[in-house]
Formats: sequence, C-alpha cells, structure tokens
Amino acid sequence: MTLVRDAMIQVEPLSPNDPIFVALQAMRKQRLPFVPVVRSDGTLYGLVTEGDLVRLIYRATRESGESVPHWIRGAGRQVLLVQSVKEVVTRELDTIGPDIPLEDAAELMVRNHRKVLPVVADGRPMGYLMRSAVVDHLMGE
Repeated sequence: MTLVRDAMIQVEPLSPNDPIFVALQAMRKQRLPFVPVVRSDGTLYGLVTEGDLVRLIYRATRESGESVPHWIRGAGRQVLLVQSVKEVVTRELDTIGPDIPLEDAAELMVRNHRKVLPVVADGRPMGYLMRSAVVDHLMGE
C-alpha cells in the first residue's frame, strides 16, 4: 500500500512577509503551481497558488470600487514588488498526514477540488502532495 509520504515532494517555503514577486519567482524556479508559506516557528501559514496571483493581477489591473482592498486599487503590476504574500495567501487548506493511504488522499483531493495537499505532522509541514503525483503512483509509474 502506497502512503502519502511515498508520493509527497519537498518545497522550499516562504515567509508571510516575503514580497509577492518572490512567490512568483519561487514557483517558476521550482516549476510548481504553488509555494508554501510558513511562520517563523515552522508552522504552516498557507499556500500561494497561481490562482491567487491571477486573481491579484486581475484585480490590480481591471477592478475598482469598494470591494477591492485599498492597497491594490490602481496599483497595476507594481503591487507584486511591494506587497507581502500574506495579502494573497490561501489560508483555508485541507491537510493530510504522512501515513494516510494514497487512495484516501486522492478521495480528499477529488471531494474538495484540491490540486495540492500540505502533508502535516505535529502542526508542521513535512511535504506536499500534488494531484499529479497521486495519478502517477496510482497508475504505477
């Protein structure tokens, strides 16, 4: 039986105070659609995803009005250079333990429409399980 720990990957985390452009650079460098954000005590703060960045850029360049935070109104792409990732990070995450069967992880991902699951033990991330890794392992590659 394949466990989550057998399919998870390691990803270098960012701090909540790192600028958004650092998240974009990290995703490009690691060729991943996300980057984890971890507090100074090692606990998971959240994930910054490509979707988070697309929404940010859209809002910065297209939207206006009261529903848009003041720091983004009219900012354009310059917001990526000055604003911290804590402004765009996804905080509501599903997590999974390392010793859970991979089939159970797949079920959780499908049920909750997740592309990645942080693998957490004792409140600290041990790795990250991507949907593509689940497919590879379940298909026997």
